[in-house]
Amino acid sequence: MGVTRELAQYVAQTGYENIPGEVRKMAKLCLLDWLGVTLGALREDLSPILQELTVEMGGESQASILGTGRKTNVLFASLVNGSLSHALDFDDVHIDSFAHPSVTLAPAVLAVGEQKRASGEELITAFVLGFEAETRVGAAAGRTHYDKGWHATSTTGRFGAAAGAAKILGLDAAQIVNAFGIAGTQSGGVRQVFGTMCKPFHAGKAAMDGVLAALLAGKGFTSSDSMIEGKFGFLDIFSPEPKPEKVMEGAGRDFTIMNVGFKPYASCAGTHTTIDAVKDIRSREKLAADDVLAIELELAKLPLDAAGIVEPGKALEGKFSVYHCAALAFLEGTVGENQFTDEKVNSPEIVSLRKRVKAKLNPDFKMMDAKVTVVTRDGRRIESFVSNSKGLPGNRMTVAEMEEKFMGLATMVLPRENAVKLIEKINNLENVKDVNEIISLCVKS
Repeated sequence: MGVTRELAQYVAQTGYENIPGEVRKMAKLCLLDWLGVTLGALREDLSPILQELTVEMGGESQASILGTGRKTNVLFASLVNGSLSHALDFDDVHIDSFAHPSVTLAPAVLAVGEQKRASGEELITAFVLGFEAETRVGAAAGRTHYDKGWHATSTTGRFGAAAGAAKILGLDAAQIVNAFGIAGTQSGGVRQVFGTMCKPFHAGKAAMDGVLAALLAGKGFTSSDSMIEGKFGFLDIFSPEPKPEKVMEGAGRDFTIMNVGFKPYASCAGTHTTIDAVKDIRSREKLAADDVLAIELELAKLPLDAAGIVEPGKALEGKFSVYHCAALAFLEGTVGENQFTDEKVNSPEIVSLRKRVKAKLNPDFKMMDAKVTVVTRDGRRIESFVSNSKGLPGNRMTVAEMEEKFMGLATMVLPRENAVKLIEKINNLENVKDVNEIISLCVKS
């Protein structure tokens, strides 16, 4: 049996009772974090564009655009909510698969779950299994898939969205095989568009395509039964060094969601070790910008590739610039969503310091490694090395910190009372009888 069939069978046969308590808890944290970054992004420029399009296209009122009180069909709801949730680049990350899993998965399961009036247990189950599908395919595609220029969140996200939606819809293993085939043949999304609206659009489109794949499969639409591993299948086409054995490695025993990371900073994950190192130096030394001759960055290949914009001119570009994030962290001590504006990216003070930030590759560094050296005008060299940034496994944010992040984002749109109730609902998601209880809180009262 090929891995496409094995993965489909795993998704079909795994129930809520097969998911350990610690895994369920992590899924709830992912959903809380995702809700926050989605609501917080309603102020972004892409939001009215996407909402206007849904109005123009019309259709059934099946699922909600969070925070707006507006409903559209499940496909457009997945598209808009998915795009919004990746717009701030403040969403969760899974290093082993080089993806942001929740932004493609949560919009799909929530939209279908809202239409089907799914329970909290059903939502948790679908989310966990969608996470498994996406990240396992991502791990099999590997680093070379990302290095080739594919945006893994987009390409592998369709498998996660298809699996999660299929689970909510109650598809059997044979139908899920077809859903994977339909999802895989729609895959796309390239890193050339990082720093533009198209990067978050990737997440929304992956969610939408995954839902479409599950809906079509449920109606008998057919596809390849070996989309993941087959000759001319996903791994063969998209990965120079595929490892199909990773798709089912430890399935049912090792849940990939336990390796998820949550972002304390509203920028590309590749900037976070640099930010932590700068903050460490800042906390140890009382330095002003005028004291700094240079900020030298030694980085692994991934941070330079993903966040190498030298002279950002817009807020979105700033999120993908280690140069800008280093200057911002030094000057302001934090890199939250409110720190990313077009005005701040072009601030003379920040631009002046940013021009003194120099970055180079250290070929011996692994993954996200960063060494920051602040060279002062009086000749000192102050160093800090960070390998595992705040928020990643082994250096996690606390639950309190995650709830504080959620409140800061959600209350940009919702009354504080609603945001507090949402935390309570997500914390007790297994007791929610209908996910519409959550949806109803995601609008102004």
